[in-house]
This record gives sequence, C-alpha cells and structure tokens, in this order.
Amino acid sequence: MKFFNRQSNDGPVEMCGPAWRSIWVLMLCVTWATQANATEQAITRERVEAALRRHTLQYGPWKAENVELRVLPFPVLTIPPGPARFQVLQPSKFSNPGVHNFQLAAEIAGKEVARLWLKAEIRVFEQVVVAAAPLARQELIGAQDLRIERREMAGRGHRPFSRIEDVVGKQPTRAIDANEVLTASAVDRPTLMKRGSAIKLVFETASLRVETAGVAEEGGKIGELIQVKNASSGKILRGVVLDGRQVRLN
Repeated sequence: MKFFNRQSNDGPVEMCGPAWRSIWVLMLCVTWATQANATEQAITRERVEAALRRHTLQYGPWKAENVELRVLPFPVLTIPPGPARFQVLQPSKFSNPGVHNFQLAAEIAGKEVARLWLKAEIRVFEQVVVAAAPLARQELIGAQDLRIERREMAGRGHRPFSRIEDVVGKQPTRAIDANEVLTASAVDRPTLMKRGSAIKLVFETASLRVETAGVAEEGGKIGELIQVKNASSGKILRGVVLDGRQVRLN
C-alpha cells in the first residue's frame, strides 16, 4: 500500500517518514478494535428467555405446556467470547402470572462477566370449565350446560374447575354469562332441603335406627346443619341434611 501527500513536477511523491508511521499505527489500532468487537457475543433475547423460563418452571406452580414467557425490551449488552451460562439471582417462588423483575448474571468459565435487571411477562393458560350458555341463579347445572376451553389464568382470584363432573349437579350462586369461567365462588352445592318440607328424621347408632316424621324449619344443602321439628312432639331439633327428604339428628 502506498500513500501520497504532495505533487512534484515529476508526479506524485510517496509518503514516508513519521507521517506514514502515524497512519499505519492508527490503522492497526482500528483493526485490533474491530477484531476485539467481533469476538464478543451479544446477550440475545432468546438466551435470556430460555434462562428465565427454566427458572420460572422450577419455582412456579405451573406445568411447562401452560406457560408463555416474554422478556420486555432491554439494553443491548455484549460479553466476552466463550460458552456462557445465565443464572437468575435471588430466586423466589411465583404464585401469580404477570410482569416480574429478574436479576440475571452471565458467567463464562465459572466467572461472572455481566449482570442486568430484566422484566418478563408470564402468561399461564389452562383447560378450564366454562358455561356453554347463560345460567340462572340456583339453576341445577347439567353436563350439557358446560364445556372445556383453554383460557388465560391471569388475575383470577379463585381456582377454576378443570373437570366438568366437578360442576354437574351444583347451582350457580349468581347469574352466569355464557363463556364465563366457572370457579368455586360461582357455584355451590344444591339446596335440596326446602323450608316447610315434610321430612324423615333419622336417629341411629351402631345397633339402632329410629325414624320419625318431621318438618324442615329451614332450607339446607347436603351436609349442612339445619333446624327441624319433630311432627309428633313439636320439639325443635338440629340435624344434618342427608338428601332432600332425610335429616340425621345429632
């Protein structure tokens, strides 16, 4: 390579001396800097998301197939060459989806070379029971009223049902819209015992069973304790609802 910086009557004159050496040193410095930058590696979104996903599945309560994780934008950062290992610092357990903060360390050959704060959005999807049609309050729910759908679980205060058979036979505690996810707070056991109904009062031990006629003084669900009246004596008693017609006395 030749450099020229002046003209003569005989044509260009080749540059030499201190000026040439200065330019040559500058070019070497630029070359070295370019090569150094070329050997560094960037911390990519894919590598970060893979590390955060492993951490989330380890400390979160969700199944891998139900979790989606997306890292929010973060500054470009490069690290030295070599096989890099990413580790979340100060691990903690997750109870809810949403946006979470993570502190991530990058290690090469067991030595930490970078550390950065990240935000990641965690979304959780599950197969849940939803209403196939509108349901009225205290309407008895049948299998035809329900279906299974994959829904996002963000912000749900109560655990949804995942099996249709766990909802069939129950009653809504309020009006339910079509396509609404059903949770334990939305349905309850049916009120089988109605106030004023003629019922059978049952008293039994290991060797004795006595039945007598009675009247329900209040409504109740299976397993609930209600007031009843002995039809013969008029005495008010308390018993547990067995079904829509029987109450076991304490």
